[in-house]
Amino acid sequence: MNYFFDQHFHVMTLEHPNLLSFMSAIKDGIPDMLTSGALSPSYILNNKNLKPSQMLTKVMNTLTSFEQPIGMTFAMMEDDLLGKFQTHGKLEDYPPLPYIRDGKMHMRSASYDKMAMCPLLMDFSQGSSQIEDLYYPSHKLEKILKYADDTLEGIEWYHQNHNEGLFEFFPFIGINPPVHSAEFIHDLLERYVAKTKKRKGKKQFFGIKFYPPLGYNPWPSDDEEREKVCMIYDFCTKYDLPVITHCDDQGFRGISPKEAWMFTSPASFKPVLDHYPTLRLDFAHYGWQYNQLQKNPINRISAAANRIPDSPWFYELVELMHLFPNVYADVSFSGTNPDFYVQLYNYIKSQSREKADTILKRTIFGTDFCVNLFKVESYTSYYRLFEQSPFSDAEIDLFVQTNPMKFMGLPQ
Repeated sequence: MNYFFDQHFHVMTLEHPNLLSFMSAIKDGIPDMLTSGALSPSYILNNKNLKPSQMLTKVMNTLTSFEQPIGMTFAMMEDDLLGKFQTHGKLEDYPPLPYIRDGKMHMRSASYDKMAMCPLLMDFSQGSSQIEDLYYPSHKLEKILKYADDTLEGIEWYHQNHNEGLFEFFPFIGINPPVHSAEFIHDLLERYVAKTKKRKGKKQFFGIKFYPPLGYNPWPSDDEEREKVCMIYDFCTKYDLPVITHCDDQGFRGISPKEAWMFTSPASFKPVLDHYPTLRLDFAHYGWQYNQLQKNPINRISAAANRIPDSPWFYELVELMHLFPNVYADVSFSGTNPDFYVQLYNYIKSQSREKADTILKRTIFGTDFCVNLFKVESYTSYYRLFEQSPFSDAEIDLFVQTNPMKFMGLPQ
């Protein structure tokens, strides 16, 4: 089977996020938020949404996917690639022909039989004492359970209502170890994860999604917390399962920005990989950093002159690629900015053949839908930016098929 992968996207309803946790993090750290890079022109704010009306349109467009069942969002995404919606922007932001046509997915000179869709679930569960100063108490919520079940229902709905569709699903279950007991984590893995990649019942999830800004520390010093994360790493290495971790300096936070950055940095995963060197690990968003205060001014000037990345995390994760055989990075969300692809391309071409080859073979396509709708108009327009990147057709095929197949441990 010839697959085209979207290795990184999100679907959820308004019932699934933990808005209390998000608001609590903002309330306790407004000064931090203002200096975190969240308001950086290179992140959400840009010349296309600086006006309140423009930003409101972006927010409303994003919310359309939250206000309908997950299965309908899957169908909406496919309908978009089928060319069923009308742009309110520029025609050049869209392909001359729909990406899905004649029963196949098309990208550049290649066509694909199926689309391998990897919805990533975020674990928005919270502990009972997370927000203590509210009049009405905040109870412990295991939100990941309903989110997982709703996702499985959405997949089933899609197959029943789009039985000729191209989407095949490889979901990742989110786990935030600090808010769960070891017993809960064990039961979650046993209930939902397909150990042998054979789907049965609720065992439909092919990997694990970590989200450090919600409080996950990759290698905690506390013995009890270390035991929980090691249980997951042991499970993933035993059954050769992939792991995706959030890796840019923004996103949905449940802790302070500084703590989130410490946990999110690729360097925080070095001890994990030292102990589990064959772990399949994808650093999402390619380690992009929007907070300019985290960057060396001289390096920023040099990077700008050479049009290469200036994010320290980018270089940290690339170094991990060279040290460990199963470290990858995906282009989700970062690809909302066309210059991201130019910088990545220029950097790869500046490397020795061996190092360039390693990076090319560890890069994966992903969209970060529906979060990316804050920066682009649609699912299709994100694909168009990718299609117009400077990479060759053969390199594009690596990113969308060969590399994700290897990362997922699927037979080729």
